[in-house]
Amino acid sequence: MRRKWGQALRIGVSRSAVAVLRSSRWSGDKLSRLAEQEVLATGDVYTAIGQAIDTLLRSAACAGHAGWPVSFVLDDDLLRLWQVALPTGATRPQDLAAAAAMRFQVLYGESTAAWSINTGWAAGAPFFGAMPRALLFQLERAAAAHKLHIVAIVPHFAAAWNRWQAALAKGAWYGLLHDGVLTVAAVEAGVLRALRPLPVPAGAGHDWLNQTLRREALLLDLAAPSKLMLSGQAPLSWSKPSATSGDLPLVLLEPAMAGVDWPASARLARAGSAA
Repeated sequence: MRRKWGQALRIGVSRSAVAVLRSSRWSGDKLSRLAEQEVLATGDVYTAIGQAIDTLLRSAACAGHAGWPVSFVLDDDLLRLWQVALPTGATRPQDLAAAAAMRFQVLYGESTAAWSINTGWAAGAPFFGAMPRALLFQLERAAAAHKLHIVAIVPHFAAAWNRWQAALAKGAWYGLLHDGVLTVAAVEAGVLRALRPLPVPAGAGHDWLNQTLRREALLLDLAAPSKLMLSGQAPLSWSKPSATSGDLPLVLLEPAMAGVDWPASARLARAGSAA
């Protein structure tokens, strides 16, 4: 199909499924869900992801997009996100890369040879991300095979954080809820201090949320948040007052998605979009 100005594709990628959305800045639907494809759990997971993307892009729903720009949003489960204390006065990319690689080796007990570390360096950056080179190869191969131009490959959390960090109220923490995991960004004085992926137990209510956030604040030696500003689809029980006093207010950043029944892979693709 003929691409209009401002149109692009967004592909959400997880271990279990991939999904394609079409975005538009200026006309028609801002975000259209095109199709999803299951990742067949046989053999190497990255090869299986590449095959699923191929199948998806060959489908009738995704035909006619050769030459389009594409952004990949990756489930954080496929990546490694970590923090590092940067050397004092470090500003050169080489210094930042060395510090990130050393911290990676300490945390994961392996070299970075099989991993591609985020190269969007900035002095004072609070966290870094690495993706398997085997996965990067599959994304680049699939994009080239279908004549798509990659404009971004971004972790789910980074896409959502970049979208919402400017909207955070003073004293608030940020949360991203996706597929049963609450990724909490502990923020102090406007700076991201820690990143915590927290599995959400079945049936967890506001009591669990209160206790969990207060415990994390104690562990991190930070003040408890004034509120949690959340993107993703929150359980209905989180909006109900708990049985204990001192509830932490919950602010839903994406209330329009509350009644939208999209699969997890499509919600991945949507992350970071202003639509």
